[in-house]
Amino acid sequence: MKTFIRTLKQKTPIHKNYYFAKLRNDELTLEEFQKSQLNFFDAVLSFTKPMFIISSKLDSYEQRLLVLENIFEEHGNGDITKNHGNTFEEYLILLGVNKKEIKNRRVNKSSQNFNLSLIEYSQKESTYFSLAMMGIIEERYSEMSKLISEKLLKNKWLTEETLVHYKVHEKLDIEHAESFYHLISSKWLDKNIRNDIKKGLLFGNNLILNLYTDLL
Repeated sequence: MKTFIRTLKQKTPIHKNYYFAKLRNDELTLEEFQKSQLNFFDAVLSFTKPMFIISSKLDSYEQRLLVLENIFEEHGNGDITKNHGNTFEEYLILLGVNKKEIKNRRVNKSSQNFNLSLIEYSQKESTYFSLAMMGIIEERYSEMSKLISEKLLKNKWLTEETLVHYKVHEKLDIEHAESFYHLISSKWLDKNIRNDIKKGLLFGNNLILNLYTDLL
């Protein structure tokens, strides 16, 4: 499974994605970047919803706990003020987005499609498909967070002290991805399940990449 994931990532490098290519090549103004990040906000707010669905489909306490721990971390590990929605909003404000603009925003179509797809496929597809889908999204988001963090610092749009949210996700989402992969890796040798896992990995990878392409 790791070889399949590695090959998939090599075929779809983050830096060649439309959004990240423009970011890396300094083709986005601060205003354009701010707008794209505001458009992404609702994807952050809804990201745990499919996890609840997936958790409910798992058979054992041990399996459900791995997903629930992920959900708990997204909700601030018991400190609700530190939930990832709040940390992303704090990040937006530090980036220069007006509080009124955040409050009065319209849900961006790309984020809405992303959220609806995650919920729909978590409901209708197999548990293995869903876990693979979430795992690859977490892994790719970690890579994206690293690239965004580096660019924020290089452009001096934020400092090390004000760089919230993305700095955390560089490392945290690797752990989240591994927890999802842990639940499916032992089934890789089963041909039928392997096909479901492959489909989930491919779908999740395309979903997160297309989300960022459409943010602009």
